[in-house]
Amino acid sequence: MGLDIEAQVILCKCAKQHTFGIRVEKRGGDWYRTWAFKIDEKRAKREGFDRLNIQGSMNIDEAYPGCPYCGSKGFFQCECGKINCFKENEADNQWDVTCNWCGRRLTVQVASSFNMKAGGS
Repeated sequence: MGLDIEAQVILCKCAKQHTFGIRVEKRGGDWYRTWAFKIDEKRAKREGFDRLNIQGSMNIDEAYPGCPYCGSKGFFQCECGKINCFKENEADNQWDVTCNWCGRRLTVQVASSFNMKAGGS
């Protein structure tokens, strides 16, 4: 008898303007980023990655490789609802960023939990 694992894929865009998927797995009440893979936006839409909802804390599994394009393990959610990777400075808790999807400039800060639609609004 196997264990049931709840896993989803979050669609993300690198600052290098490449789209990729982040596999997240639920463990207890928390989500863990476990894997990242290159995917084009059309395929991601066909797979339904733009329609998933994730709520809760978002942790990093030890094996998580980060963005397949730049290696970043950090991400932020824009006001447009979409997820972006970025290389954070661990000394800061707040950053000025630009959304790789809509181009909006905003200031983001460290958060312990999220309520996100995996592909944005």
